Amino acid sequence: MPRKYIVVLILFCITLNAAGFVWKLFEPVLFYDEVAHFITPFTLVLILAEIIYRTGGDDEFFNTPMRAIITGSVIGLLGATGWEGIEVLMSWMGISVSNALPDTIFDVFLGVLGGAAGAWAADRYLDRIFGRSRTNAHQPRVR
Repeated sequence: MPRKYIVVLILFCITLNAAGFVWKLFEPVLFYDEVAHFITPFTLVLILAEIIYRTGGDDEFFNTPMRAIITGSVIGLLGATGWEGIEVLMSWMGISVSNALPDTIFDVFLGVLGGAAGAWAADRYLDRIFGRSRTNAHQPRVR
């Protein structure tokens, strides 16, 4: 994605998560938690995908759109699971965090969905930048 959009997404994620923690908005505001758990992995996968593309590792992870979505889903799963583990630790430390099992499962699901969407968007955009075919990264883009 263009850098200005990435910067806006990063600032949005930081603001969204910081405001959620500072003013405890995750539970009382409708869909606040859900948006945060989708947008954060979406943004992180976009950034990670661009780093992978620019360092030449896209053949293994983003060769086809389906492989990109699978890679993004796995990144989203790992990130969301790790974050839910941090939420459990925070609740053990006495910090007020909702970590009921249904909430945790849904948050992980949203992380996987956000990661998949981020990988799809990154793959689509980065293939265009590098002038490659959408179905085979080893072939040039056909118009």
